[in-house]
Amino acid sequence: MSNNDTSYRLGFELRSYEEKNHMGNLEESLQSSNYSELERLINFPAYVSRQNLSNFLFHYEIFKMVLDVPGSIVECGVAYGGNLMGFAKLSAQLEPINYTRRIIGFDTYCGFPDVDAENDSATTSEHAKAGGMAVDAKEEIEKRIALFENRFLNHIPKVELVEGDICETVPAYCEENKHLIVSLLYIDMDIYQPTVTALKHLVPRMPKGAVIAFDELNHPDWPGETTALMEELGIGSLKLKRMPFDTCRSYAVIGE
Repeated sequence: MSNNDTSYRLGFELRSYEEKNHMGNLEESLQSSNYSELERLINFPAYVSRQNLSNFLFHYEIFKMVLDVPGSIVECGVAYGGNLMGFAKLSAQLEPINYTRRIIGFDTYCGFPDVDAENDSATTSEHAKAGGMAVDAKEEIEKRIALFENRFLNHIPKVELVEGDICETVPAYCEENKHLIVSLLYIDMDIYQPTVTALKHLVPRMPKGAVIAFDELNHPDWPGETTALMEELGIGSLKLKRMPFDTCRSYAVIGE
């Protein structure tokens, strides 16, 4: 899947015809706009969809919750890098001298390595297969990171990408970075096994007050994420919450 292929975003089973058509109209309006790309970026609220603005607001709200919690922000499942770079820019804006706050993103950049025959079998998504949800975006994200380095304390790296199967890269990263504390863990991998791995290795590094967030809990397309939480932590161990303006994302404060 190329960086410009949005078909999997438009083809989710729970999207209505009207929503898919609206997204197509947004893309057409961007392409036909008389304004420059820079002008459109500066005036992004005029062009972004309500749903995508809600997504950013969700990440902004959970980021604010950990401003006084030490540790790095870890996103498992980076895709196009919008959320990852959003966290990085929020950190640069709201806590410019917090140079120990790293923004770490894990992704294969080639889709799911595999799916669990038992725990992901109830999915209704056609994308639940090896190579599904692939976004080959690492090179593009690295360009965004390079531009982002125009910031305070820019001699200290802020954003780190870790490429590969999360079932292998997360345990290895934790072993190689024994200092790692996680203040915010964002789980967006859809399927069972990598979610189990992330919970097993990263949650023990989260202090009280840290935030764990999920992208697909209680989602019929992706039952593996819920199963992973139930088996690894126990769903009753977390006081799960949601934002009133958001559809399906959820979060919990560790120790609450």
